[in-house]
Amino acid sequence: MSTDSTPDDFIPVPIPMMGGESGKCKSCGSPVVGKFCSACGQRSNVKRITLREGWNDFWSRVYGFDGMFPRTLRDLTLRPGHAARTFINGNRVMYYAPVGYFFFMISLYLIVMSMLSIDPIELTREIASDLATAKPGSGQEKLNAGMAQWINDNQRLVSFIFIPIQVLWLWALFRKSALNFLEHSVMVLYTQGHIQWISIVFLFVFKFTGYFLDFSLLLLSQFVYFCFACVQLYDMYRPFGAILRALFSQILYWITLMFVITIILTIVLAMNPELMEQIRPSNN
Repeated sequence: MSTDSTPDDFIPVPIPMMGGESGKCKSCGSPVVGKFCSACGQRSNVKRITLREGWNDFWSRVYGFDGMFPRTLRDLTLRPGHAARTFINGNRVMYYAPVGYFFFMISLYLIVMSMLSIDPIELTREIASDLATAKPGSGQEKLNAGMAQWINDNQRLVSFIFIPIQVLWLWALFRKSALNFLEHSVMVLYTQGHIQWISIVFLFVFKFTGYFLDFSLLLLSQFVYFCFACVQLYDMYRPFGAILRALFSQILYWITLMFVITIILTIVLAMNPELMEQIRPSNN
């Protein structure tokens, strides 16, 4: 006698779905059980075309806003380390992909800067103390202005290039986590992307007050958020140990970053004598 309580002739009956024939996909006609068609991915509960439905469908197709993006925003704000851990552990449908989220936030930052008509050179003057004190017309001012403009024009590329530097130091200092290089990058992409919300707030303050909040305050808020995420993701360390490692990783990141920028500038100036002449201070 079989111990299986299911009859041999049992045939599962597809659940009737909204918007079409009972249990059939509106797009391909395949049998559907659940919220999505297993053949083409079409939603089973297709609704009539309304303004709200059109808006939801647009964002779900363009950027996965159909529940996934709001959840990503919420959890990266309240529990960023847990969100990164969930994605690393294989749940790829709960949160938006780290690379896509990172590039979206960089793009949003640039769009807000453009909409507010903020000059990147003017913004850099407020942020960089050496540029603010540079003598007008000096070579230092010309060089800094050119650098600020180039970084602004290529911010997505520059940000993405510098990501591996930060990942490298996380990988070196959190070896007990057993995460590989790319798995650490999930953490960095999520946090660096989400940090752009803080930068956007600073843009609005700068636009409507003419004063950019102390740059050290921006760095401090970013560091606190980064440590908060590290404590959650790297829970195999004591919280204090995770914070110390996060601190060292950021210090080493900035040192390495300055070293790389110096090398790049040296190479660029060595290969472009005419550029050196342009930034040379005038004798007047």
